[in-house]
Amino acid sequence: MAVKLKEIAAVLERIAPSSAAESWDNVGLQVGDPNAAVARVWVALDPSPEVIRAARKAGIDLLVTHHPLLFRALQRIDLSTPIGAAVGEALRHGLNVVSLHTNLDAVPQGLNDLLGRRLGLQRLRPLSEATETAPPAGPGIGRIGDLARPRRVDRLARDVKQRLNAPSVRAAGALDAVVRCVAVSTGSGRSLVARFLRSEAEVFISGDLGYHEARAVEEAGRSLIDVGHYHSEHLMKEAVAGRLTREFARRGLAVRVEACPLEKDPFILL
Repeated sequence: MAVKLKEIAAVLERIAPSSAAESWDNVGLQVGDPNAAVARVWVALDPSPEVIRAARKAGIDLLVTHHPLLFRALQRIDLSTPIGAAVGEALRHGLNVVSLHTNLDAVPQGLNDLLGRRLGLQRLRPLSEATETAPPAGPGIGRIGDLARPRRVDRLARDVKQRLNAPSVRAAGALDAVVRCVAVSTGSGRSLVARFLRSEAEVFISGDLGYHEARAVEEAGRSLIDVGHYHSEHLMKEAVAGRLTREFARRGLAVRVEACPLEKDPFILL
């Protein structure tokens, strides 16, 4: 019996409940038919036109992405624009698109925990602010963890680069400081810098960190390591593909899941 998209959506909802997403986010079904039959799934970071075209040519029925295809409200679907072309291509060829974004970042065993473990951090815990009257609803976005042994920040930065297979990383602040407590956030961590500075962590590892964040961290006597947006998140593809494969096998659902083989960092070092 064919597996319907709504059955797969129920599995995805258990892995990363939509209630865990940030209020500004748009997660879940982006394009598609809940009653569509699904036999092949790709997991990708971005629902780019290139990925959508390749998925269609490969006979993929469902594209599970991290970044949403429809992030802001559309006034029109203009097929001459990248988003309009992607939506049109998906609709014409029956390709369904579902996104797990900040809900996947936030949940236990989600992308932030995955990043923390990839970097060798122990005793992972939320990078969240709680009071006795207002405890956090869940782990939220961002984690704090401990290194197995204290490290100089510059040496930690080189280790992070290797673990994430990044061509380069940027570091700022007290690079000769010896640290043990580390904060991490996948994607863009700019909005979490103030929270990091109020935490016990001594160094912050994330992506999309700018000049003013570097200055704030420097002035506070702490450090940051910017690994780039892509390299903090690309590990979700293999992880989610593996998780879905195990979940479908346990439920007896005949669905083949693969990580999209196409994507790379859009930035090129010159």
